Amino acid sequence: MTNRLAHSTSPYLLQHAQNPVDWWEFEPAAFAQARSRDVPVLLSVGYAACHWCHVMAHESFEDPAVGEYINEHFVALKVDREQRPDVDALYMSATQLLTQQGGWPMTVFLTPQGQAFHAGTYYPPRPVQGRPSFMQVLHAVNDAWVERREQVMDGAQSVTDALQRHPEAVASMLGTDRHTAEPVQVEVPDPAGDIDEQEAQLIGPWLDALEVARDSTHEGFGNGPKFPPSPMLEAALLISSRDGRDSARAAELLTATLDAMVTGALHDHVGGGFFRYSVTPNWSLPHYEKMLYDNAQLLRVLAHTARHLGKRGTDPVRAARYRNAAQGIVTWLVREMITEQGAIAASLDADSEPSTPGAEREGAYYTFSFDDVTEPQPAVAGWGESGAVSGILDRTVRERLWEQRELRTPPQRDDKVVTAWNGMAIEALAEAAVLLDQPAWLETAEWAAEFLWTRHWDPDTKTLARTSRQGTVDPHDGQLEDYARAGLAMLGLYRATGLEQWYARSLELAGTTVEKFMRGDTPMDSAEPDAVLVAAGATGQADPFDGVAASAQSCLARWLVLLGQPKVAGGSSDQVVDVLVKPAQGLATRAATAAGGALHAWLLRIQPPALLEVVHASEDEWDRVQSSAGPRRVTDVLVLGEEHAPYGVPEASSDEFAVWLCRNGQCELPVRSPEEVSGLLDRAQRRRRA
Repeated sequence: MTNRLAHSTSPYLLQHAQNPVDWWEFEPAAFAQARSRDVPVLLSVGYAACHWCHVMAHESFEDPAVGEYINEHFVALKVDREQRPDVDALYMSATQLLTQQGGWPMTVFLTPQGQAFHAGTYYPPRPVQGRPSFMQVLHAVNDAWVERREQVMDGAQSVTDALQRHPEAVASMLGTDRHTAEPVQVEVPDPAGDIDEQEAQLIGPWLDALEVARDSTHEGFGNGPKFPPSPMLEAALLISSRDGRDSARAAELLTATLDAMVTGALHDHVGGGFFRYSVTPNWSLPHYEKMLYDNAQLLRVLAHTARHLGKRGTDPVRAARYRNAAQGIVTWLVREMITEQGAIAASLDADSEPSTPGAEREGAYYTFSFDDVTEPQPAVAGWGESGAVSGILDRTVRERLWEQRELRTPPQRDDKVVTAWNGMAIEALAEAAVLLDQPAWLETAEWAAEFLWTRHWDPDTKTLARTSRQGTVDPHDGQLEDYARAGLAMLGLYRATGLEQWYARSLELAGTTVEKFMRGDTPMDSAEPDAVLVAAGATGQADPFDGVAASAQSCLARWLVLLGQPKVAGGSSDQVVDVLVKPAQGLATRAATAAGGALHAWLLRIQPPALLEVVHASEDEWDRVQSSAGPRRVTDVLVLGEEHAPYGVPEASSDEFAVWLCRNGQCELPVRSPEEVSGLLDRAQRRRRA
């Protein structure tokens, strides 16, 4: 017998379609039912690759007695956090307010109006180590609802009030010196000013703050579980490539962190790609989920770093190591993650059927012992905790272990297509294809981008769906993250291929995104916040802090800078970007580990890519300009044809082929042959360094 979740487009929800719990999705009818019955709402949030979500499902949600009690005393809602990040974000904030911790599965109890009044994460089926059982929690919440309703409602209102005050609290924190409580002077980036001095005032304090948080023994940040700090690495990469006074410090931080991840057990040395995080501080034992967003971001960082090191020629061993790790990510993506529609799936589960009955399910597909290979070569490879593989494997050993793995039952794949995550992967694949000279990767990127454009984007309503599965598009409009990442993807493909259609699509998305998500000087995560979430304290405002990925507002800022257009949605692009990067200074010193995205966008605003306007070019001349610009066209150069040239064709232009170098609305005298483009860019770069 199935419940309402049987018709969902979320694999996570489908995993619960056979539960005895009468689950609802997060929808107005569910809250209307709770009001009609005068019962609280049980909200359970998780995702398909979540190990402890599976555990709680097996222990509690599949139990008929638990299901019977829930159905009698609650209206139960099941939410895929990847499908509804707005729901997850609000109630995770509530959970952290109530418990000072968070995680998934997230278990939150709500009033029929959606206000949170009690929360937790995983609850066991029996009391253990001071943690109550799930049934004990259910009984306690029901008793409180029946016997102490006024107290429950007062508590719920207090949580709602705190959530509504969150944006003001963040603004105050970022705009006030934590030592003196004096306001911080926020400077708008000025590309016409002393760039080196402006960068130094921001970069130095950021790197200082990161050193405080840095684990100098094992690398990474903090002393607990280690996650890939991708937004920080992207910012450090940009700093290290610009040859400023802090470039060496940034480069050392970047490579030390990458080395720890690439050589540690976070890296799947056998099958390619990276796991979600390391349970241990020394990167020796991963949690074996594989997420698209982690691998997309790391592909981009590894490809750019490998290219940067290779160009300098100072560290060929590291360059090769990072190149190989990037190639492993793409191998994994193409082999295991491409959907039938040509898009890229969301994740792989941590659990799978073990080869030995009764053995641990988590990591069963990925772990090995000495018995799995006759020559483990301990000099270059290690078998760490619970069979995790670390080190740099010899090719023969890697192939032998892969043969062993192919005999096993692979983990389940969440084949949901998430717009934002596909956008990350498309941008990374497009840039890596150019940087590492792998043109075949462009085809994978173009397939996924074409799917997003033809299936997720509705040109009539100007909406971009958040998710789809097996070609069926979910009706929920995307978040700012989805629009910005899709726009960056289209722009990245344009820079890599020179095909005008991708730039046109990015430009179209940009206008829609600014119109939908900017409310004056306030960026919004949701164009139209859910009414239940608003009643529960949601403001819909974008959060400037990075999470596992760069913040959505920093992605929008980066996109608008890279797009190279002075106007978007009828207004000044620079003015929008300045609003979006305003938190960078406060973040750099007060929340350094969450500042990478904002800092990256701030640095691009102050020194955007060089702009080449190409006019009157034949198809052959256009291709030769692209070739002459080389890999720089996906790093620090934007090449635009006259149909999209932001300053128009300069008045001094004749009807002959020409390439103009333009900055801040002014263009230098042009060159007249594609082969002169490289020299033009070299001169521009030397002037910047001077």
